[in-house]
This record gives sequence, C-alpha cells and structure tokens, in this order.
Amino acid sequence: MKLSVIIVNYNVRAYLEQCLRTVFEALHGIEGEVFVVDNLSTDGSVEMVREKFPQVRLMANTENVGFSRANNQAIRESRAEYVVLLNPDTVVEEEVFRKVIAFLDAHPKAGGLGVKMIDGTGRFLPESKRGLPTPAVAFYKIIGLTRLFPRSKVFGRYHLGHLRENEAAPIEILSGACMFLRKRTLDKVGLLDESFFMYGEDIDLSYRITLGGYENWYLPEARIIHYKGESTKKSSVNYVFVFYNAMAIFAKKHFTRRRTDSFSLLINGSIYLSAAGAIVVRFLRRALPLMLDGLSLFALRGLAGALLPGMAAAGGGANVLLHALVMLGCFGLVGAYDLPLRLVKVVKGALLAWAVLLVGGLLDLGPLWSAPSVALLWAGAMLAGGVGVRLLLHAVGIKPFGLRTLDRKRVLSVGSREESRHALALLWQTHFGLGRQMQLDAAEAEGAGAGERIRTTVRRNGIDEVVFCAKDLRWGRIIALMEELRHTRATFKIAQPAREFIIGPSTIESLQDLMILDEHAVSSAGARRRKRLMDIGLALIFLVTLPIGIWFVRDRGGFVRNLFRVLRGERSWIGYFPALDPSLRLPRLRPGVLDPVRSDHLQPMPLVVQRMNLEYAKDYRVLEDLRRVLGNFSRLGG
Repeated sequence: MKLSVIIVNYNVRAYLEQCLRTVFEALHGIEGEVFVVDNLSTDGSVEMVREKFPQVRLMANTENVGFSRANNQAIRESRAEYVVLLNPDTVVEEEVFRKVIAFLDAHPKAGGLGVKMIDGTGRFLPESKRGLPTPAVAFYKIIGLTRLFPRSKVFGRYHLGHLRENEAAPIEILSGACMFLRKRTLDKVGLLDESFFMYGEDIDLSYRITLGGYENWYLPEARIIHYKGESTKKSSVNYVFVFYNAMAIFAKKHFTRRRTDSFSLLINGSIYLSAAGAIVVRFLRRALPLMLDGLSLFALRGLAGALLPGMAAAGGGANVLLHALVMLGCFGLVGAYDLPLRLVKVVKGALLAWAVLLVGGLLDLGPLWSAPSVALLWAGAMLAGGVGVRLLLHAVGIKPFGLRTLDRKRVLSVGSREESRHALALLWQTHFGLGRQMQLDAAEAEGAGAGERIRTTVRRNGIDEVVFCAKDLRWGRIIALMEELRHTRATFKIAQPAREFIIGPSTIESLQDLMILDEHAVSSAGARRRKRLMDIGLALIFLVTLPIGIWFVRDRGGFVRNLFRVLRGERSWIGYFPALDPSLRLPRLRPGVLDPVRSDHLQPMPLVVQRMNLEYAKDYRVLEDLRRVLGNFSRLGG
C-alpha cells in the first residue's frame, strides 16, 4: 500500500465531512487507506463517519487521548509506505497526494514533507515552512523581532521568511496540520512523543527526523486549505498556555541538557508575558470605539470651551470626569458598542445622556450636575464625536467595526444556476435575509482570467461573501481562486455537494442553525446586557423587600439562596428548560430559577420543550421575562 491518511478528530463534524470528501477524491487511483481517530467527540462525528464513509478505518476512543497518542494508534496499524497526518479542518486539492508521492519517490533522503497551506481567507500560512526553535530563534519570536523582520535570515528564521513561499526547499520543521512521513523513517526515529498532548509534537518529530539523517522538505506545488484552529482559537489565553508549555517540554528535552536552564526560564516566562499580552490585545481591540469616543469627547469639549469662554468654568476637574462617565455609560446602555456599530445608537446614547445631565441639573442634585446649556454642549460633543469615530472606523476598514449590518449580506455564488440557487436559499435562511445576490457560472470560473473577473465583481458591487459550489468546481480550482482573491476582503465559503451545509472560516451554516435576527437573539450583546440588568435589578428589589416578599414564596430558604446566586452571576431568573435536545446548538445561558415551559404552565413534553427553548433563544424579550417572574413569584425558591 502506498499511502495511509490519518485524521484525528474532536468535535468538528462538518469540517471532518468536508475533509473526507476531498481526501477520497485525491486518493482516486492511489492504493491507500483512510484512518479517522475520534477523541470522544460529542457532536455526532463518529455516527457521520459510519453512515457516510463506511470505507474509513474508524477508531472511536472512549477518552480524549490527545493528538500524539491518537495519531500513533493509526500509525501502528498502517502498512503503507507513506503516512500523512492531516487535520480535519483542511481541504486538499485533487493532485496533492500524487504530487507528494512522486516527490518522495524521487527523493529517498526525504523523511518528511510539508505542503503549501492557505487559510480560509486565501492567505498563505507561514507555518507551512518553519525553522528549528533554538534558544535564539525562540527569543527573537518572543520579543517580536520575528514579526518586525519576517524576511530576515536571522530574525525571521522561525517561519523561514527568507525562503520564497512558491519554491520547494529543505526545511527544518513540518506542520502537524499536514505532515507527510516516510514509514521507514518513523520505524527508525520513533513515533510522535506522547508527552505532548497538543502542539509541539510536530516540532519534536521533525527534529528527530533530521537527527536520524533524513531531510524535511517544503513542496508548494501541493496546496491545501487549513481553516486553522477551529477547536482552539489562536488568540485565546488557553492557546497561549498550551502552546508555550509545549515549547517548554521541547526545550527541556532537546536543549537544556546540553546548555543552561536559561532557555527553559525564557519559555516559562514568555507563557505569562504572552498570556498577559493576549488579554491586553483582546481588550484594546474590543475597547477601541470606547477609547476613541472618550478622546473625541474631551477634544471637542476642550475646543468648545476655548471658543466659548463662558463654558470653560463648567469644564474642569471632577465635572469633566463625571460628564464623560455619564456620556460613555449611556452609550454602553443603549448598545452603542455592540457589533455591528450603528449610528442610530449614537443618537440614542447622546439623547439619553443629555436627558440624564439635564434632569440632574434641573433637580439640583449636586454641584457636579449641569445647567441646561452645558448639558446640551456635552451631548452635542458626544454626538459629533461618536458619529465621527464610527465613520472613521468604517472608512478605514478596521474589522469588525464597519457600519454594514451583519445580516443582509451581499453574496456572489460561483457555480451552476441550480447549485447557486440552493446555496443562496440556505444562506437566506441562516442570514435571515440577504442583500444583493449574484451568480457566476462554473464554466466562467474555470476559464482564463476568472480570478480578475471575480475580483472586479466583488469590488464594484461591495460583495461580502463569495460562495463556491463544490459540486460544480474542482477542489483545486476553489483553492486557486481563494488564493488569487485573498486581498478582496470578501469572506470565502464552500457549499457542500450534498447541500447540507456551507463552510467558511469559523462558520458552519446549515438548516439546523438558529435563524435569528441579532437584535432579538438571546445571545446578542444587547440581549445579554438587558437580561443581566434585569436579573440584578429584580434581585436588588427582592432583597430590599425581603421582609415582606419572603412570606409569598413557598421555599423561603431557596429564595434567599437564589437571590445571592443571581447577584453572583451563577443563575438567571429565567433560563432554558433543562432537558435540552443535544442536536440544537442553542446559545449558552446561565441556569434558570424558572424556565419558559413550566412558568407558562405547559407540560414538559419533548416537542413542547424544544419549541419553547428555541423561541426563547430566537426572540428574547425582557417584558416576557418580567411577566414570567412576577407571575410565578411563589416558585422563585425552587
């Protein structure tokens, strides 16, 4: 047998199904086999493989044994000349396996090989070719020199930035996302080190391959899509800890025996520095509109004070700070920082802040509150600044701060008229409507100059999403077009041949998804904020009136406990009925003291429970929560 394809899966069912489709097309005419090792997925992955791909050699583990151990299970069963370790969130073009096998057959010293990988936006992934993370290389990456000088032979060695991305070359480290290995080489140097649970095992094995006298190669003629991190987001603090801990294991194993422990200390120190950096970067990115609003507010208020000397006396010290906090707080209350940004919410926030300052001044609540003219000045400054900030963010194109709504997207479908119709119909439902819809025939997408035609169409029509119909286009052609169109800012998605779902970067859209308008979804930022404010407000009211209210509750002790659980954020007054259907991907909520089923005095039959839970998730209303809480006050101790 020539090739064994080994895929380790954990809860990425749709990506796995797409990957297997492409793998079997690429294996056509090659003597090969496919292993899927499942690490106790709960999303129906195992059942899907058994039903749709019976030819797969499935290994369903009863625990999550990690990446290394799971791959080793299949490698030990393989009798092929070559094995490829492939992530489930990948798409391989039809000729990948033939190209790689031909290269390995012609280069007997090659023990391992990596291919050119692009992400779901069509951009080249630099980890397709990597250098050995020696102490110096790791140090340059940790302090940021690698990012500043990516092409340098010295500072950019972590991703071998000096090597051209479209030229084959020997490299030091292969990526575990797609790692071709000669079985004879593994017999000599050993399998994956199982002390690595996730990350780092590819670096360790690649290094041992070179120590064993073999070479690792980068072959850009073979291309794949790697959606990259569907189960672990690279920006998460958890990823930072897992990744750098893997680096620490590698350093201790290969470097600190011959050198000092300084490298190990450097790696361990970088774990905490990078984790702190990830938290700070995520906060700053999310808080960007808030910070710009604050800056614009003070700048405009200062300008007004200079132009209107009579106002200057009202603009200093604690007065300024109070007004700024009131204005920004009002913006937050009306959802002016929720995505997508909306200008109408800026108007609402400015009006609310003006009303708050005006009422405070008229009632003479204290020396810090404003006279009517000053309140109007602050509100005007906030309105002008807020609108200006959002128009600037939209014009610059800083994601995700555009003013375009997240529904009503403009979509270009590339494929036959029939497949495009089905793809657009599915998107219409999962997007709750679409904006402009266009279609490009598959024959045009295969012809010369197709990439330029699509690029022109995207730019002229403001296309948000380009959907490729996999039933009409070769996988290799889809990959080529995505790479060619990577600078258009459009999102690329692939409509599956079976018409069941559409896959994009970090998105899976199917008829099982919740089809909801964002402003009504219980998972939207505005709904979460309103729900939490209602929970806290009711809890505080119940706490103040406890000497009276407690006599109207059946379980008085439970009522008091629930008050403090809600205040601590452990529970909500209203949540889902607890018997959830696992096939429904409902947004997560805190456990509820009450639920929509029993609070409306309905029988908890399966269909009733499913309907009520779905309705609650899709169409959340604060007044409905209040009605249920007040109408079932006696049961709040449950």
